[in-house]
Amino acid sequence: MIDTHLHILPGVDDGPGTMEEALALARALVQAGVHTAIATPHYNDEFARLPMGEIRRRVDDMQQELVRQNIPLRLFPGHEALISPELVAALRSGSLATLNGSRYLLLELWNSAWIPETERVIFELRTLGIVPIIAHPERYRSIQQNPERLLKLLEQGVLTQITAASLLGIQGRSARACAETLLKKGYVHLIASDSHSVGRRLAAIKQALEIVTRMLGQAEAQQMSEARPLAIVQNEELRAAPLRQFR
Repeated sequence: MIDTHLHILPGVDDGPGTMEEALALARALVQAGVHTAIATPHYNDEFARLPMGEIRRRVDDMQQELVRQNIPLRLFPGHEALISPELVAALRSGSLATLNGSRYLLLELWNSAWIPETERVIFELRTLGIVPIIAHPERYRSIQQNPERLLKLLEQGVLTQITAASLLGIQGRSARACAETLLKKGYVHLIASDSHSVGRRLAAIKQALEIVTRMLGQAEAQQMSEARPLAIVQNEELRAAPLRQFR
């Protein structure tokens, strides 16, 4: 698996506090089958907004430590950006990091509310050539209540990424039900761990992939966990339209 949503950099956000904790998470990721990952610290008002250059430096430092510790995990830089009208300016100024410097931006929506600027911000990002990847859509109350809201974003050219733990109910019943609905509708392109530490989210990876395989088939599970993430890392074009409906 290539994990495109991960909080692993020590002392940056609500992920590991120390390098030792970060290395423990890296070892657990490898044990779960992850060989490549993108570090995506939060880019919002809750934590210090470390600019792209600083994130790259910290990823490089951690990669060197991974090599020293013989941990076979390849790490790339990115951000998980909370949606706001300032994102385009942040991209242009070089503050905000896309996933490994690609056209793909991991975009977080508000959990409890659908801000009126959502479609406009996504339109501006698309005009700039950026492809937003909506992080954990199954956890947003507005999409749980109306999954077709996500379809409107898909029609704007976004991609979507569910959290593996959601499929096991670790994020709650509503998130699990919504994740299953979105998968069946073909509204999901990627699956990731969104891990912050060694714990239940990380342990859910293998079981979640088994669930996706049972629901959609092995080929689609491989697309979500390996093929499409690899295309993102390599900045290759992905079809951003809704996938076919599954039964």
